[in-house]
Amino acid sequence: MKIELLNAIDEEVEMCPQAFGGPVNIEEVRQAEDELKVKLPEDFKMFVLKYGSGAVGEAIVLGLREAEFVVTPSFVEKSLQFRNILPEGYENFIVIGIDGAGNPVGFNFPNTEIITFDFNFRGKEIIASSFEEYLEKALREELNMHF
Repeated sequence: MKIELLNAIDEEVEMCPQAFGGPVNIEEVRQAEDELKVKLPEDFKMFVLKYGSGAVGEAIVLGLREAEFVVTPSFVEKSLQFRNILPEGYENFIVIGIDGAGNPVGFNFPNTEIITFDFNFRGKEIIASSFEEYLEKALREELNMHF
């Protein structure tokens, strides 16, 4: 990830550390990958390792550590839950967030673009070309999503 992006997230952590879950170790990330049978994109993996989970700009990013002030369940738990109700073709979907309408936000491995699957319209919308771009948009409040 770009150093400018990491610095901006670090500033958010300094302002409200309780909005982040805290670092995790690589073994926890590998266990999550094994359980979900995917390889996480490097930018998302770096975020989870460094921050655990958290509120970045207008986005709430799920990870492997629950934040004190923000509801951040495990992305493993949410991914397994949504895989059971998403249509065929989403068996490898990784949920990194949930919008205000209850739709999952994430990526459909091996693709790394961030999408939301809208249950009302039964279709996907591409939000960002990568997790890094998703975080950049969240910091600039350009996601136009309600969490």
